[in-house]
Amino acid sequence: MIEHLDIRNFALIENLSLDLHEGFNVITGETGAGKSIILGALGLLMGERADSGAIRNGAEEITVNAVLSVPEGHEVVSLLGDMGIEVEDNQIVIRRIVRRNGRSVITVQGQSVTRTELAAVADSLVDMHGQSEHQSLLLADRQRRILDSYAGNRELLEKCSDLCRNVNELREKEEDLVRQIEESRRQEDYLRFALEEIENAAIQEGEDDKLKERISVLSQSEAIFGNAGLAAEKLREVKTLFYDASASMARAAKADSALSDYTARIESCRLEAEDIAQEISSYISSIDFSQAAVDSMQERLSLLQRLKRKYGPELSDVAAFAEDARQKLDMAQNSEVHLEKCRKELSLAMVQYADCAKELSASRRNAALVLEKSILEVLKTLGMPQARFEIRVLSETDRISAHGFDAVSFVISANPGEDLKEIKEIASGGELSRIMLAIKTVLAGSDSIETQVFDEIDTGIGGAVALSLADCMASLAQKKQVLAITHLASIASRADTQFVVSKNVENGRTYTGIRLSEGEDRVREIARMLSGDEEAVSLEHARKMLGIS
Repeated sequence: MIEHLDIRNFALIENLSLDLHEGFNVITGETGAGKSIILGALGLLMGERADSGAIRNGAEEITVNAVLSVPEGHEVVSLLGDMGIEVEDNQIVIRRIVRRNGRSVITVQGQSVTRTELAAVADSLVDMHGQSEHQSLLLADRQRRILDSYAGNRELLEKCSDLCRNVNELREKEEDLVRQIEESRRQEDYLRFALEEIENAAIQEGEDDKLKERISVLSQSEAIFGNAGLAAEKLREVKTLFYDASASMARAAKADSALSDYTARIESCRLEAEDIAQEISSYISSIDFSQAAVDSMQERLSLLQRLKRKYGPELSDVAAFAEDARQKLDMAQNSEVHLEKCRKELSLAMVQYADCAKELSASRRNAALVLEKSILEVLKTLGMPQARFEIRVLSETDRISAHGFDAVSFVISANPGEDLKEIKEIASGGELSRIMLAIKTVLAGSDSIETQVFDEIDTGIGGAVALSLADCMASLAQKKQVLAITHLASIASRADTQFVVSKNVENGRTYTGIRLSEGEDRVREIARMLSGDEEAVSLEHARKMLGIS
């Protein structure tokens, strides 16, 4: 619901703040005082196009702010979450600025959004009903969602959506398979040649690096032989010296046992030198240098480099290319098997989807019969006793969508002899608003939109119809926040909260203001709406309407 509305520099409004309440709120006042300006400002927050010509003289920009509260789990929380916007303390703050250069700044929770995004958010929060205002019920998608909500189709819709997603994924898989098969068949000869070439090479992982290292070693074998051999010879000389040192220290240790440790350490060094010399000799013996061996390695490395240039750039990529070629060749050779498997899966998914979509259609048709009857009953009390109203559920079984086969359309004939037409084709704003009110009254328990705004709803009515209209709005206000502009005392007197818009001139400038009307002030306002004066009879009548003794 809308908790607070702040408007600055919009037409005749310089600075206006309005705290709205739960239940039934009405705005009244003299014709031309500026009641519709308030709804115009609210329309900006609902995503309507901005007109810089509405900026008050002497100001540079219009600013409109609203604070709205939403219940836990409301759909707008998920919608805003998809935009990266968090809802804190169940409150949403919307701000819009319209500048003289025509540019507009829109923020939700302080984060910039587009006008399209704002409209999407507003669609789930507020409905405005009037001759030219935003009316979500005129949208076919909204009508379908209302019917589904009334029918309790949430689980069926989720199931249908999942099955639709599965069908679409399998369709894409089939299309991909066909493309892959066509591509594999075009490349079959090339793939067969490439795979044979790679398999014949019998590549080992990391083989190229090992070959480079081995070739490098062999190319420096002369230096290795000379230096390693010299090192082994010196170690053997050292071994003899260590042997002599060990014998001398052993004799010294006979005289002083404290020297025994040194004898052991020298002997350890001798053994280590001998071991190293043997290992170096073994290494030298293992290098079997021959030019033929080097040439063979060079040739093998050249083959690997050529394969890497063709299918690489690395040997791991060559192996991956070979595996991909095997799969493509398998696809080309066994295409019918792969396609048949995919098409069987798709056929089964289509049957499952169709069964769910048919069940959803049946649920909608049953609910439509009940819903349209209830709406007609309300319309009769609102001065449309001969109206005809239908909810059409048109199924197209070749349509695959997340919400089933059906297109839902609300159609009405307001007067005898007229054809049934979609409600968006009805010309009369007041008549259209009454249809909206009837629908909203019946759907109050299932519609997630928390605030209903009505303008021009009392156009051309009075007497018993006006009383019925007031009853409907009061009934709707028990479940929703209702805000209405009205000229009828019979409607205003039923409101929980009444605001009065007034216009005054100060220092040659015109200002529109608004006040909460209570007590005797409200009695006088209702009296003015009844007879245009504040005579005793009018005041007494107003008190009776308000239930004030």
